[in-house]
Amino acid sequence: MKLQNQSVYKYSIESKISLHSIVLNYYQLIDEQKINEVLNLFSETASYARCEEVFSGIKALENFYKNERKITGHHEIKNLWIIGRTAIVEGIFRGKGADGKPKKVSFADFFTFNDEGKVQNRRTYLMLGGSYVKA
Repeated sequence: MKLQNQSVYKYSIESKISLHSIVLNYYQLIDEQKINEVLNLFSETASYARCEEVFSGIKALENFYKNERKITGHHEIKNLWIIGRTAIVEGIFRGKGADGKPKKVSFADFFTFNDEGKVQNRRTYLMLGGSYVKA
């Protein structure tokens, strides 16, 4: 069987591999608290919907990651799917809240990428809700 447009097929596979790597790199960087490197993965006009809150633009994302996100720990990725320009992640976060108490929560993340391979939109769903990770 021969593909009619092999270059498109090749690009598609390479794109999926690239997006896969970017997403896994995101979790490694966030777990290591390398916030400036995390922010470099997002476009200037990116938005992030995290449970009940929405952060629009790179300045709002910077404020969230540097000042509002108080949890620290490790993300365990259970599944990662790439569909077009969207990455869908299922996982478990284990760590500590701002109060030092242990946290464990299942999550689902959706990343949509722009033409430059930057995150344009991200949406997070937490099994126990957004208030669980704020404490």
